[in-house]
Amino acid sequence: MSVRPTTLARIEGAHRFGAFYRGYLANHLPMALVALDAMGAGEDAIERFQSRYAASHLEPLQPAAFEIAPGSEDAHYGDASAFPAWVAYFDKRIRAEGVTAVLAGVLDALMASVESGAFHGAIRTAYALESGSSREMAHALAYWSAAREVPGDLPAIAGHESPTAILAALSRDAEFAGRRAPGRNIAMRTRAVMARPDFRRYVERVDAEELSIEALAHSMIRAYAATGNFTLLHAVTGCHAARLLVRFARDREAAVRRLWTALAAAYASEGAPAIDGWRLEGSDALDWPEIHARAARCDDEHDVKLAYSCWREWQESGDDLYRRVASAQVCKALSPPRPSPKGEGEMLAR
Repeated sequence: MSVRPTTLARIEGAHRFGAFYRGYLANHLPMALVALDAMGAGEDAIERFQSRYAASHLEPLQPAAFEIAPGSEDAHYGDASAFPAWVAYFDKRIRAEGVTAVLAGVLDALMASVESGAFHGAIRTAYALESGSSREMAHALAYWSAAREVPGDLPAIAGHESPTAILAALSRDAEFAGRRAPGRNIAMRTRAVMARPDFRRYVERVDAEELSIEALAHSMIRAYAATGNFTLLHAVTGCHAARLLVRFARDREAAVRRLWTALAAAYASEGAPAIDGWRLEGSDALDWPEIHARAARCDDEHDVKLAYSCWREWQESGDDLYRRVASAQVCKALSPPRPSPKGEGEMLAR
């Protein structure tokens, strides 16, 4: 797919902003613009969202202070200050090689830390692919590279359980259940869990025959429907992104194993909440046209992106749970706010 010419101009015009703001938070504007365009939002709605988001969140892109030369990439992974240099690096490569070749060349290295930036590196890259903009692809890959964590070891796969069964087992383990991992944001908490040997023993119990993007997506939408947890929202949109990207990986099996580890760690990092039932507050009765119309009125980029990912995953799987979740999300987002206890509402994880 590709976006409308006016949306493409907005996305590429927004490249005057950096990929980070307030030090480490991710710029969601290009992703939200792709999602709004795909869901049929009108120009007025897109302009409203863009103007508000840019004014309240974003910071100017700084000039590159140095050049990333071929062969020196490893020295600059995970360096947020290197983002402008990464943009120049990927822009040059894409112009010389094309988007497909560059993606195939770097995706294995980036998927090895798919959890980087709370899955936003993968998500922005997938949305860049959908936008049809090679310039946005350069910015997306630059963000992922600048946010990339040092990869951990690839876990062995030696069990006979499904991903959903393993999440359920984690939710019954007193070492994980109700114990939120330390860290100021999603990525830090996820990495804290990934470092635990007792967690690794869980992820290794998965059956290789049960391990697929489809199985992981099913687990994550079920977990989100049962919790409404903000980290698990990113797991749902992360699965959608992985579905779009994994075909470019040279080692697809390893990419899916990395994704499984990251998703399970993100889930466990939130205290391994129960994954059965329905705990979302909004109405689940809307159909897709009304969901899209309401998503176009949402102010929060996460509501927009979740509605979009759910729609795409519903198209892929036919699972009505995606429609129900998207309906509940946009209904809650547009309902009058309720008073919250003092101090509630952590924003750092964004």
